[in-house]
Amino acid sequence: MIDTVAFDADDTLWHNEHLFQDTQKALEAIVQRYRPGEDIHGALFAVEMKNLALFGYGIKGFMLSMVEAAIQITEGRVTAEEIHEIIALGKAMMEAPVDLLDDVEQTLGAVKGRFRVILITKGDIVDQTSKIERSGLAGHFEQVEIVPRKDAGIYRAIFERHGIAPERTVMVGNSMPSDVLPMLELGGHGVHVPYTLLWAHEAHDEDPESERFHRLERLGELPALLDRLLSGGQG
Repeated sequence: MIDTVAFDADDTLWHNEHLFQDTQKALEAIVQRYRPGEDIHGALFAVEMKNLALFGYGIKGFMLSMVEAAIQITEGRVTAEEIHEIIALGKAMMEAPVDLLDDVEQTLGAVKGRFRVILITKGDIVDQTSKIERSGLAGHFEQVEIVPRKDAGIYRAIFERHGIAPERTVMVGNSMPSDVLPMLELGGHGVHVPYTLLWAHEAHDEDPESERFHRLERLGELPALLDRLLSGGQG
C-alpha cells in the first residue's frame, strides 16, 4: 500500500540545471580573456566538490566557487570588475523565472487528495523557498522540507518527524544518488524521471536491482504507475 508521494524540486518539477550550465559558459568566456581556449569545467567542478561541505548545494555556493575557480585558473589576474561580473551572473540565476516542466501541474493535481504529498529538496533555504513560492506549486504540498543534502538518514528523520512510513512512500526525482537510492535503502519506492541535463555529481551508472525501483520517461506517467502499485503490480 502507498499512502505518501514525495517529490524532488529542481529538474523534477522545474528546469534548473540549464542555468548552471549556461552560467558556466559565461564564466568560461571571462576566463578565456586570460587563457584562450581554456575548458574550465573540470577545474570548476573540482572547486565545487572541495567547497561542498562548507557551502552546501545551491547557487550561492556555486557563485563563490566560480569566483575561486576564476582566481585559480587566471593565476590571480582576474580583475575586481570581472569578479563583480561573476557575482552578477549568480544573482541573475537567483532571479531567473521558474519554468515548470511539462505535466507538472496536471500530475500534482492527480495525486493530491489521493495521497499525502510532500516536497523534499536540497539547497539554500532562501533560494529554494523563493523558487517554491514563485513556482505557484506550494499549495500542492502538505509539507515542504529544504535540506542541506539527501541521504537515507535525512529521509528517515523527515519521515519520523511527520509520522510517515518509508515503505508506504514513493519518492520521485531526477537524481539516482539523491532521490532514488536513499529511498530504496529505507524500503520505499524510488521513481527516477531523468532530466535532459545532469550535473556530474549526480551521475550514477547502474540501475538498482530492486522491484521498488521504477523509471519513467516523463512525470505525467506517475499517476498510472501509482495506480499499478496500488493494484499490486510492480510498475
